[in-house]
Amino acid sequence: MNNSNKLAVFFDLDDTLYNHLVPFRDAVHEVLGLDDSVLNIADLFHRVRHHSDLLWPQYLQGKLELEETRLLRMELAFAEFGLDLDRDKAAQVQAAYIDRQYKIQMIDGVLQQLHRFISGGHIVGIITNGPEDHQMKKICALGVDKLIPKNRIFISDAVGIAKPDPEIFAYVNKKTGTTADHCLYIGDTWANDVVGAMDAGWKVCWYNPRDRQPLTAHKPSYTFTNYAEFGELPIL
Repeated sequence: MNNSNKLAVFFDLDDTLYNHLVPFRDAVHEVLGLDDSVLNIADLFHRVRHHSDLLWPQYLQGKLELEETRLLRMELAFAEFGLDLDRDKAAQVQAAYIDRQYKIQMIDGVLQQLHRFISGGHIVGIITNGPEDHQMKKICALGVDKLIPKNRIFISDAVGIAKPDPEIFAYVNKKTGTTADHCLYIGDTWANDVVGAMDAGWKVCWYNPRDRQPLTAHKPSYTFTNYAEFGELPIL
C-alpha cells in the first residue's frame, strides 16, 4: 500500500503520551523517602534518562544486560546529586518504578489529538525506544493498542535500531509506505526525538513542558508545552 501522499503522524511514548516523571517520583518517595523538599526530582529524573540514553547502545550491542543497564543509570544519576545509591536500593527503586509504569494515564489532551488524526484519515503510529514487552505493556495500560494497529507501533528492541539513529525513521517509512517529507514526529527528547527525526528528513513538533533548552542548531517545525496548544498549531 502506498501512503506516500498522506500525512503520517508518529508519537514518542515516554513523556509524550504520559508523564514519565510521575511513576519515578512515586518510586523514589516510596523506597527512599525523598521528595521535592529534599532535591529536584524532575532534574534527577532528567539525568536518569540522560544516562539511560548513553548506556542504551551498549545494551543493544549485547555489552550490558538489561537489568544492569537499568541499575547503572540509577546509580550514575543519583551520584551526580551526591546520593550514594547502593545496588540493593537501586534495584528497589527500579522495581517500584517499573510497577508504576503499568498504572499510567495519558497526559491531558493526548487522547483528543489521537482521535483527531485517526478520524481525519491520517496514518498514526508510535516510535519508542525500549524493551518490546515493557513498552507494549505501557501502550496497553494507556489503551493506545485499541487505537493504533500493532503494525504501526515501532519499538527499538523489536526493530533492532534505536533513536536517535535516523535509520529507525527510514525503517518506519519503508514499513508503512510513507515518505519522510509527509511525516511528522511528536516527541519530548531533544537528542532522540528532535535530532533523530529531523536528520531523517521528518518534520518535528517538540513537546517541551519543562522548558528544556535546545542542544543543537536543529529547528523543529513547532514547539509546544501542552496539548491544548498543540491542537492550535497549523500542522495540517
